Amino acid sequence: MDTAFPQAQSMEKPFASNDPALAEPGLRAFNQVAKAWSLTASEQSALLGQPIDVTALLAQPGSVEGVGPEMLERISYVLGIYRALHTLFPNRAQADGWIRRPNKANAFEGASALSLMCSGRLEDMAQVRSFLEAGGQVDT
Repeated sequence: MDTAFPQAQSMEKPFASNDPALAEPGLRAFNQVAKAWSLTASEQSALLGQPIDVTALLAQPGSVEGVGPEMLERISYVLGIYRALHTLFPNRAQADGWIRRPNKANAFEGASALSLMCSGRLEDMAQVRSFLEAGGQVDT
């Protein structure tokens, strides 16, 4: 491909879900969301699908190589949920607090979104993200 923008050549091929180039930025973004949501170590591990200390992992150069496609998918769901909440709510405290509040919507059956997401099932994370992206009835 001959182009006036050589950097565009690297954009021809999209990232694969197991591309190691996604691991470090994905974990850094997840770490920021974990702080915003005040996630415990066990909640972080449940969301990522394996016991992991994200902060310690990021502190060690080259240590993110073991991050696989499933963990990247989980991170993607968390980031999508975070983005959707900050789109739906007018202020940060509401957006970040919603994740822990019990929810009356059928999708949650009175539980919080976080408890559903921490079940370990990717389908539950997808359900929360879809609910929010569809502008579901978000209890304020």
